[in-house]
Amino acid sequence: MTTITDCPTFIDLKTLADAATPAGDDPFGHDARELDIGAGPCTVKAIALAAGSGASEALDGDTFVLVTKGAVQLTGSNGAVDLAAGESAVIARGTPFSWRAQKPATLIGMSYPLGEGGQARIVKIDNNASLNPSNPPADEVLISEKPSCRSNNHFSSEDGQFSCGVWDSTPYTRKPIFFHHTELMHLLAGEVTFTDAVGTTATFSKGDTLIIEQGAECSWDSRVNVAKIYSTFKPAA
Repeated sequence: MTTITDCPTFIDLKTLADAATPAGDDPFGHDARELDIGAGPCTVKAIALAAGSGASEALDGDTFVLVTKGAVQLTGSNGAVDLAAGESAVIARGTPFSWRAQKPATLIGMSYPLGEGGQARIVKIDNNASLNPSNPPADEVLISEKPSCRSNNHFSSEDGQFSCGVWDSTPYTRKPIFFHHTELMHLLAGEVTFTDAVGTTATFSKGDTLIIEQGAECSWDSRVNVAKIYSTFKPAA
């Protein structure tokens, strides 16, 4: 992978998260390090946990969290969720929860503050979830043959603009498209190369975590099957 942390289109989040250090007593909230990333109304944070435990009254937005190093247990009203590196969950807005880490851990968080609050809960994203057919890229942007795509959406905000789940696809290549939305992705399998409007190129593979900023313009080129966890903000209009 070509490590990119300051490209205005696709950004290597794992490198940024792993550089974070524990600070303060509210690591999921105001003490998390907010990253300078264009993600629409969403905030993207590097969360560093020291070995130990803590609690949060509630977060002010539906918050996707992905463990990039170590492991953490999150406990809410609907029970405990154990997350190892490469695993993720969504903490619904207004959910009181506690956390516990046997060793220091780092996470990436993506929080969506808009819309109405829903049911208080913590939803684990199942990396091995069964997937259903989903829409492939539009014919007009495809350079290759049409791929076969599948997905399983585990969580949606009450207004439907923020969603998190798992997706996979057979290989395909498409032209650069303009991102009206923003997408954080963690690759579970395969490899994909992105090229932006000014020719910057980076290849990400299994285990990498990146985000494509809102307003970016970039292509997609995968020569093998790709699977990913996603956390996406898509404006309603």
